[in-house]
Amino acid sequence: MPLIQFDTVEGALDKETKKALADALTACVVDVIGEKMKDHTWVIINETPEGNFFVGGHKLSPKIYHTIMQERQLLENQS
Repeated sequence: MPLIQFDTVEGALDKETKKALADALTACVVDVIGEKMKDHTWVIINETPEGNFFVGGHKLSPKIYHTIMQERQLLENQS
């Protein structure tokens, strides 16, 4: 059975975003392996407490995460 683990900083994702992420990751497995794996695909979202999650040696907080995502969205909209 496929098991997907997604690690993020605590507080970065709301309940609706977690559900959308789990659905999208499951859909990826189905696209590659086939529909028969949908009911057997596990998605685990691990939330690491703020102060314990680092990217490139820099502490990642929910505020920084949201800023990065907003900037990314702006860049995509400009394309």
